[in-house]
Amino acid sequence: MTRRVLITGASSGIGAALARRLHDNGDTVAICARRTDRLAEVPASHRYPIDLADLDAIEPLAAQVERDLGGVDVLVNNAGAPRRRSMTVVTADEFDETMRVNFTSAVRLASALLPAMLERGDGLIVNVSSMGTRSAAARVGAYAAAKAALNHYTEALWFDLAGTGVRARLFIPGSTSSEFSTDKPGNDAPFPQDPRYVMAPEDVATAFAAFIDAATAPEDDGIFEGFANDAHRAQSQKKYVDHNAFLATYREMLSNRS
Repeated sequence: MTRRVLITGASSGIGAALARRLHDNGDTVAICARRTDRLAEVPASHRYPIDLADLDAIEPLAAQVERDLGGVDVLVNNAGAPRRRSMTVVTADEFDETMRVNFTSAVRLASALLPAMLERGDGLIVNVSSMGTRSAAARVGAYAAAKAALNHYTEALWFDLAGTGVRARLFIPGSTSSEFSTDKPGNDAPFPQDPRYVMAPEDVATAFAAFIDAATAPEDDGIFEGFANDAHRAQSQKKYVDHNAFLATYREMLSNRS
Protein backbone atom coordinates (compact mmCIF):
# COMPACT_ATOMS: atom_id res chain seq x y z
CA MET A 1 0.00 0.00 0.00
CA THR A 2 1.25 3.47 -0.87
CA ARG A 3 2.34 5.40 2.22
CA ARG A 4 2.10 9.16 2.62
CA VAL A 5 5.50 10.25 3.94
CA LEU A 6 6.80 13.61 5.15
CA ILE A 7 10.60 13.96 5.40
CA THR A 8 12.24 17.02 6.92
CA GLY A 9 15.74 18.17 6.02
CA ALA A 10 15.41 16.52 2.62
CA SER A 11 17.33 18.92 0.39
CA SER A 12 20.56 16.89 0.58
CA GLY A 13 22.32 14.02 2.31
CA ILE A 14 20.38 11.25 4.03
CA GLY A 15 17.03 13.05 3.73
CA ALA A 16 17.30 13.50 -0.03
CA ALA A 17 18.54 9.93 -0.55
CA LEU A 18 15.68 8.53 1.54
CA ALA A 19 13.15 10.63 -0.37
CA ARG A 20 14.45 9.23 -3.65
CA ARG A 21 14.34 5.67 -2.36
CA LEU A 22 10.79 5.87 -1.01
CA HIS A 23 9.57 7.77 -4.08
CA ASP A 24 11.05 5.11 -6.35
CA ASN A 25 9.36 2.45 -4.22
CA GLY A 26 5.97 4.02 -4.92
CA ASP A 27 5.34 6.05 -1.77
CA THR A 28 3.82 9.52 -1.91
CA VAL A 29 6.66 11.65 -0.57
CA ALA A 30 6.50 15.23 0.70
CA ILE A 31 9.73 16.97 1.63
CA CYS A 32 10.74 20.18 3.36
CA ALA A 33 13.95 22.11 3.98
CA ARG A 34 15.30 25.66 3.90
CA ARG A 35 16.87 25.59 0.43
CA THR A 36 14.20 25.89 -2.24
CA ASP A 37 16.63 25.33 -5.11
CA ARG A 38 17.91 22.08 -3.64
CA LEU A 39 14.41 20.82 -2.86
CA ALA A 40 13.57 21.12 -6.54
CA GLU A 41 16.24 18.52 -7.35
CA VAL A 42 14.72 15.83 -5.12
CA PRO A 43 11.84 13.70 -6.46
CA ALA A 44 8.69 14.30 -4.42
CA SER A 45 5.00 14.94 -4.83
CA HIS A 46 5.10 18.10 -2.69
CA ARG A 47 7.90 20.40 -1.58
CA TYR A 48 7.75 22.91 1.26
CA PRO A 49 10.44 25.55 1.84
CA ILE A 50 10.68 26.14 5.58
CA ASP A 51 13.22 27.05 8.23
CA LEU A 52 12.38 24.70 11.09
CA ALA A 53 14.16 27.01 13.53
CA ASP A 54 11.05 29.16 13.08
CA LEU A 55 8.85 27.17 15.44
CA ASP A 56 5.76 29.24 14.68
CA ALA A 57 5.84 27.97 11.08
CA ILE A 58 5.59 24.29 12.03
CA GLU A 59 1.89 23.91 12.84
CA PRO A 60 0.85 25.67 9.59
CA LEU A 61 3.24 23.36 7.71
CA ALA A 62 1.67 20.28 9.29
CA ALA A 63 -1.83 21.48 8.45
CA GLN A 64 -0.86 22.20 4.84
CA VAL A 65 0.78 18.81 4.36
CA GLU A 66 -2.26 17.02 5.79
CA ARG A 67 -4.51 18.93 3.39
CA ASP A 68 -2.28 18.26 0.38
CA LEU A 69 -1.68 14.57 1.09
CA GLY A 70 -4.96 13.76 2.81
CA GLY A 71 -2.98 12.72 5.90
CA VAL A 72 0.52 11.64 6.87
CA ASP A 73 1.25 7.97 7.48
CA VAL A 74 4.99 8.33 8.15
CA LEU A 75 6.80 11.34 9.59
CA VAL A 76 10.59 11.30 9.33
CA ASN A 77 12.13 14.02 11.49
CA ASN A 78 15.49 14.08 9.75
CA ALA A 79 16.33 17.80 9.80
CA GLY A 80 19.46 18.66 11.74
CA ALA A 81 22.24 21.20 11.90
CA PRO A 82 25.72 20.62 13.33
CA ARG A 83 27.15 22.76 16.08
CA ARG A 84 30.85 22.02 16.49
CA ARG A 85 31.77 24.42 19.27
CA SER A 86 33.42 23.92 22.64
CA MET A 87 31.01 24.27 25.53
CA THR A 88 33.36 26.90 26.95
CA VAL A 89 32.68 29.28 24.06
CA VAL A 90 29.28 28.36 22.60
CA THR A 91 26.82 31.20 23.18
CA ALA A 92 23.35 30.93 24.66
CA ASP A 93 21.83 31.94 21.32
CA GLU A 94 23.85 29.27 19.47
CA PHE A 95 22.75 26.65 21.98
CA ASP A 96 19.09 27.68 21.73
CA GLU A 97 19.15 27.62 17.93
CA THR A 98 20.74 24.16 17.98
CA MET A 99 18.01 22.88 20.27
CA ARG A 100 15.26 24.40 18.09
CA VAL A 101 16.50 22.81 14.87
CA ASN A 102 17.60 19.42 16.20
CA PHE A 103 15.05 18.79 18.94
CA THR A 104 12.17 21.22 19.47
CA SER A 105 11.12 21.35 15.82
CA ALA A 106 10.79 17.56 15.76
CA VAL A 107 8.63 17.61 18.88
CA ARG A 108 6.42 20.40 17.48
CA LEU A 109 5.92 18.61 14.16
CA ALA A 110 5.20 15.24 15.78
CA SER A 111 2.73 16.89 18.16
CA ALA A 112 0.96 18.58 15.25
CA LEU A 113 0.56 15.33 13.27
CA LEU A 114 -0.13 12.95 16.17
CA PRO A 115 -3.85 13.76 16.69
CA ALA A 116 -4.82 12.62 13.19
CA MET A 117 -2.63 9.51 13.48
CA LEU A 118 -4.25 8.62 16.80
CA GLU A 119 -7.72 9.19 15.38
CA ARG A 120 -6.93 6.77 12.51
CA GLY A 121 -5.21 4.34 14.86
CA ASP A 122 -2.23 4.13 12.53
CA GLY A 123 0.98 6.02 11.81
CA LEU A 124 4.73 6.08 12.29
CA ILE A 125 7.06 8.75 13.64
CA VAL A 126 10.77 8.18 13.05
CA ASN A 127 13.19 10.60 14.69
CA VAL A 128 16.74 10.68 13.38
CA SER A 129 19.39 10.82 16.08
CA SER A 130 23.19 10.71 15.90
CA MET A 131 26.05 8.43 16.84
CA GLY A 132 27.27 11.50 18.70
CA THR A 133 24.92 10.45 21.49
CA ARG A 134 26.53 7.00 21.59
CA SER A 135 30.18 7.97 21.25
CA ALA A 136 31.52 11.14 22.91
CA ALA A 137 30.10 14.65 23.02
CA ALA A 138 33.53 16.28 22.81
CA ARG A 139 33.33 19.62 20.94
CA VAL A 140 29.77 18.91 19.77
CA GLY A 141 28.06 19.38 23.12
CA ALA A 142 25.09 21.49 22.00
CA TYR A 143 24.33 19.19 19.07
CA ALA A 144 24.77 16.01 21.11
CA ALA A 145 22.59 17.41 23.90
CA ALA A 146 19.80 18.18 21.42
CA LYS A 147 19.98 14.71 19.90
CA ALA A 148 20.13 13.07 23.33
CA ALA A 149 16.93 14.93 24.22
CA LEU A 150 15.41 13.59 21.00
CA ASN A 151 16.43 10.05 22.01
CA HIS A 152 14.56 10.22 25.30
CA TYR A 153 11.57 12.03 23.82
CA THR A 154 11.25 9.23 21.26
CA GLU A 155 11.62 6.61 23.97
CA ALA A 156 8.79 8.25 25.91
CA LEU A 157 6.63 8.21 22.76
CA TRP A 158 7.42 4.52 22.24
CA PHE A 159 5.98 3.76 25.67
CA ASP A 160 3.05 6.16 25.55
CA LEU A 161 1.84 5.08 22.11
CA ALA A 162 1.68 1.40 22.99
CA GLY A 163 -1.67 -0.06 21.95
CA THR A 164 -2.72 2.99 19.88
CA GLY A 165 -1.65 1.68 16.48
CA VAL A 166 0.78 4.61 16.16
CA ARG A 167 4.45 3.74 16.45
CA ALA A 168 7.57 5.72 17.36
CA ARG A 169 11.06 4.74 16.30
CA LEU A 170 14.62 6.11 16.53
CA PHE A 171 17.08 5.78 13.65
CA ILE A 172 20.77 6.38 14.30
CA PRO A 173 23.02 6.91 11.27
CA GLY A 174 26.77 7.10 11.67
CA SER A 175 29.40 8.96 9.66
CA THR A 176 27.96 9.82 6.27
CA SER A 177 29.58 11.48 3.26
CA SER A 178 27.32 14.53 3.13
CA GLU A 179 27.39 18.29 3.61
CA PHE A 180 26.64 17.75 7.29
CA SER A 181 30.28 16.93 8.03
CA THR A 182 31.81 19.73 5.99
CA ASP A 183 33.29 22.95 7.39
CA LYS A 184 30.63 25.59 8.11
CA PRO A 185 30.69 29.20 9.32
CA GLY A 186 30.27 29.43 13.08
CA ASN A 187 31.57 25.90 13.63
CA ASP A 188 34.96 24.54 14.52
CA ALA A 189 36.64 22.43 11.85
CA PRO A 190 35.12 18.94 11.61
CA PHE A 191 36.99 15.94 12.98
CA PRO A 192 38.81 13.92 10.31
CA GLN A 193 36.74 10.89 9.29
CA ASP A 194 38.06 7.37 8.80
CA PRO A 195 37.03 6.50 5.23
CA ARG A 196 36.61 2.86 6.25
CA TYR A 197 33.56 3.78 8.33
CA VAL A 198 31.98 6.54 6.26
CA MET A 199 28.80 5.51 4.45
CA ALA A 200 27.30 6.98 1.30
CA PRO A 201 23.89 8.62 1.83
CA GLU A 202 22.38 6.11 -0.58
CA ASP A 203 23.58 3.18 1.55
CA VAL A 204 22.21 4.80 4.70
CA ALA A 205 18.90 5.33 2.87
CA THR A 206 18.75 1.64 1.98
CA ALA A 207 19.04 0.67 5.65
CA PHE A 208 16.64 3.45 6.65
CA ALA A 209 13.99 2.39 4.12
CA ALA A 210 14.18 -1.20 5.36
CA PHE A 211 13.76 0.07 8.92
CA ILE A 212 10.62 2.00 7.90
CA ASP A 213 9.25 -1.04 6.07
CA ALA A 214 9.60 -3.16 9.21
CA ALA A 215 8.07 -0.44 11.38
CA THR A 216 5.00 -0.11 9.13
CA ALA A 217 4.37 -3.84 8.79
CA PRO A 218 0.98 -5.03 10.10
CA GLU A 219 2.60 -6.81 13.04
CA ASP A 220 4.54 -4.54 15.38
CA ASP A 221 8.09 -5.89 15.61
CA GLY A 222 8.57 -4.16 18.97
CA ILE A 223 11.87 -2.66 17.84
CA PHE A 224 12.68 0.80 19.17
CA GLU A 225 15.91 1.84 17.42
CA GLY A 226 17.72 1.06 14.21
CA PHE A 227 21.21 1.68 12.88
CA ALA A 228 22.67 2.19 9.44
CA ASN A 229 24.90 -0.88 9.86
CA ASP A 230 25.97 -3.48 12.39
CA ALA A 231 29.28 -1.72 13.10
CA HIS A 232 27.43 1.35 14.37
CA ARG A 233 25.17 -0.83 16.50
CA ALA A 234 28.20 -2.53 18.06
CA GLN A 235 29.98 0.80 18.63
CA SER A 236 26.93 2.22 20.38
CA GLN A 237 27.01 -0.61 22.92
CA LYS A 238 30.61 0.03 23.96
CA LYS A 239 30.03 3.37 25.67
CA TYR A 240 27.94 2.06 28.54
CA VAL A 241 29.84 -1.15 29.21
CA ASP A 242 32.17 1.08 31.26
CA HIS A 243 31.20 4.71 30.74
CA ASN A 244 34.11 6.08 32.78
CA ALA A 245 36.73 4.07 30.92
CA PHE A 246 35.18 4.94 27.56
CA LEU A 247 35.35 8.68 28.23
CA ALA A 248 38.86 8.48 29.66
CA THR A 249 40.10 6.70 26.55
CA TYR A 250 38.40 9.23 24.29
CA ARG A 251 39.85 12.18 26.22
CA GLU A 252 43.35 10.71 25.89
CA MET A 253 42.82 10.26 22.16
CA LEU A 254 41.77 13.91 21.79
CA SER A 255 44.79 15.05 23.82
CA ASN A 256 47.09 13.17 21.48
CA ARG A 257 45.50 14.92 18.50
CA SER A 258 46.18 18.38 19.93
